[in-house]
Amino acid sequence: MSKTLDKSKTWGKHLIIDAYGIEEKKLKDGKTIRKLLNDLPEKFKMRILGKVVIEKVASEHYPDWGLSGFVMLYESHISFHTWPKEGYVAMDLYSCKDFDDESINKYLKEFWKAKKMNVKLVIRG
Repeated sequence: MSKTLDKSKTWGKHLIIDAYGIEEKKLKDGKTIRKLLNDLPEKFKMRILGKVVIEKVASEHYPDWGLSGFVMLYESHISFHTWPKEGYVAMDLYSCKDFDDESINKYLKEFWKAKKMNVKLVIRG
């Protein structure tokens, strides 16, 4: 799946991840997810622009709370939304700097201990 960017024709890669079968406790663990958002950019040679933001979120459409958050990168961003009761997380990683999407997928599957992951890679531009 990994594709290399042709910088003369694109504006970056957008990795869209749906991960399933994750332990509810992990999806509610803001401290561990904060560590992920701090460690992931460094591991894959991206640079953090600002502090990680994570909020506990509930709404009329989803009364059980989950976590949502992001970290801004010089290269763009990483974001996530959890649905703990369903064992699901949605993540986006967008970067104008090329990155090894297959290695990131493997890293995230191990981090989440996901039973299943659907991944889409979109070349922007």
